[in-house]
Amino acid sequence: MTPLVPVMLFGWVPFTILLFMRLPAHRAVLVAVIGGWLFLPTVGYNWQGIPPYNKYVAISLGLMLGGWLSGQRFKADFKWKLCDLPMLLWCLSPIPTALTNHLGLYDGVSGLYDQVMTWGIPYLAGRIYFKEQETIRDLCQGIVAGGMVYALLCLYEIRMSPRLNVNFYGFFPHEWRQHYRYGGWRPIVFMQHGLMVAVWMAATATTAFWLWRSRLVTKVKGIAMGPAAILLMVTALLCKSASGWVVLLLGCTGYSAYRRSAKNLFFIMLLLLIPAYIGVRSIGLVPMDEVVGLVAEVFDEERTGSLAVRLLQEDLFAARALEQPVFGWGGYSRGWPVDPDTGKKTIKMVDSLWIIVFSSKGFFGITTLVAGMLIGPWQVLRSTGRQYGRVREEGLTLQVVLLSFIVILFMIDTLVNAMVNPIYIMISGALVSWGLTARQQGENDSASLPARSSQARKSGILVTSKTPFSFEGKRQERTCVHNPFSLEGEGRDEGAKSVSP
Repeated sequence: MTPLVPVMLFGWVPFTILLFMRLPAHRAVLVAVIGGWLFLPTVGYNWQGIPPYNKYVAISLGLMLGGWLSGQRFKADFKWKLCDLPMLLWCLSPIPTALTNHLGLYDGVSGLYDQVMTWGIPYLAGRIYFKEQETIRDLCQGIVAGGMVYALLCLYEIRMSPRLNVNFYGFFPHEWRQHYRYGGWRPIVFMQHGLMVAVWMAATATTAFWLWRSRLVTKVKGIAMGPAAILLMVTALLCKSASGWVVLLLGCTGYSAYRRSAKNLFFIMLLLLIPAYIGVRSIGLVPMDEVVGLVAEVFDEERTGSLAVRLLQEDLFAARALEQPVFGWGGYSRGWPVDPDTGKKTIKMVDSLWIIVFSSKGFFGITTLVAGMLIGPWQVLRSTGRQYGRVREEGLTLQVVLLSFIVILFMIDTLVNAMVNPIYIMISGALVSWGLTARQQGENDSASLPARSSQARKSGILVTSKTPFSFEGKRQERTCVHNPFSLEGEGRDEGAKSVSP
C-alpha cells in the first residue's frame, strides 16, 4: 500500500469536520458520504484491543465529530420516532445473536460497533440533516454530480483496464479476472468490486434521467442535464454487469410508470417483492430450477450460471440457518453449511447480503434490516399515492418518489449481491424524515384551516387553503373574497390557482 492510504483514511475525519464548519450541514454530509465512499480506499486497520478502522468508520466518525464540533447537530430538530425502531433493532441485533450462541457480550458489543458505523450513522445523518425541500433537491443533484465524476474515471478504466486503485493506493481490492467481461474491462475505480460500481452508475443514471425527463433540473454544476443523463446511461451499460443493466432498465421504466400510475403501484409492488422473495426462499417454497429457467430466457449462459451458483448458496445456507432461525448463528463461519460425513464446507463462498444476514442473525436480523431500509420508501409511496391521487411530473414529490425507488433498487440488488453502500442508507434515513415532516405539516395545516376560515368569515378577510407537497411542486391555493358590505354576508369564489411554494 502507498502512503496515500493512511493519509486519506485518517485525514477524512478532519476534512469532514472542516466541511461542517464551512458548508450548510446537509451539503457537508453529502460531500462526506458520497465523496468518501467514491474515493476512500477499501482497506482497514485492525489493532489489538482497539476497534477496527476502515472506510465505513472514517465516514461515520467524521459525520459524528463534524456535527458535534460545529454545533450543527444540536441545531437540528431531531427526535426519535417509532419508525426508527427497525434500524435501531438492526444495529442492536449482534447482541442477542452473540448471547444466544454463547459467544459472550464482548462479541455482541463488537458487532454492535460495526453495525452502528456501517448502518446507524449514515441512517441518522439522513434523518437529521435532510428534511426540507432544499435538502432533498440537493441530495438528488449530489447523486448526479457524484455519478458524473465517477463516469469519467469509469470510462478511463474501461479503456485502460481497472488500474486506478493500484496506481493511487498500491493494491487491487478484488480478483483481477472478475473484471474482464464480454471482451472488455469492467471498472472498479475505488470501490470493492465492479458490481458495486455498475449499480452505482445505474442509480445515478436513473436519477439524472428522471430529473431530465421531468425538466425539474436543467443543469448540474453548469452541465446540461440531457447530455449528463446520456453519459451516465452509456457508462452504466459499459460497466458490463447484469445487475447494473437490470437496475438501469427498471430505473428508466419506472419514470414511465410514475407518470401513468395513480397510486405508485409499480414501486409498491417492487418494494413488496423484496420481503416476499426473502420469505419464500428462506423456507424453500420456490425451487431453484424454476428461477434459473426464467433467467435463462433473458441472459446468456455465463450470467445464468452465476445466478445458479447464488441460488445454490441460498438453498444450502437457508437450510443451515433454519436450525437456528430466530437470532442466527453469529460469526466465525458457524452458520456455514458442512458435509455431515467429512465435516468440510460444502461451498466456498456466499454472495447475497440477505442470506448472509439470515444465516448470521436469523429472522430477527433480516426482518429488522429490510424494515429499517424500506420503511422510509414505504411511507413516501403510500402517502404520495393516497393523498394526492394522480401522479404528475415535477416538484418535491417526484424527487422523494425517485429517491424511494433508488433505495428499492439497492435492496433488490442485495438479493443477489452483498455490496453495502452508505449512500443508500443515508437516503433511507432522509426519506423517513421527509415523511414525518410532510405528515406534521399536513396535520398543522388541517388543524389551522377551520380556525382561519371562521375568523375570516367574521371579518370578511381573505381565506387561503393550501395543500403542501403537491406533485408539481406547487401548492393548490383556493381564494375566497368576502365582501364585508354585503347584506347577505356571502362571498364569491375566485376559483383555483397554482402558486409556487
